[in-house]
Amino acid sequence: MTAPEPRQIVLRVDPDGAITAETRGMLGPSCLESIAVLEDLLEATTVHSTFTADYDRREGTIHTEVRHELRQQ
Repeated sequence: MTAPEPRQIVLRVDPDGAITAETRGMLGPSCLESIAVLEDLLEATTVHSTFTADYDRREGTIHTEVRHELRQQ
């Protein structure tokens, strides 16, 4: 099992002052909690938001094995 990716928020400030934030290592909806915190810290309002691939990932892995047995009659 590999170590989990550290939780990070990467901010980019464009020359026009627009701020882009991307979460990394935050799986599932836990990333949504950071939106309000960032808005408060940056005194900003979210204009556009999309999910990263991490949104669909969950902590831990579940392995499921399905077996089908076919019998000829």
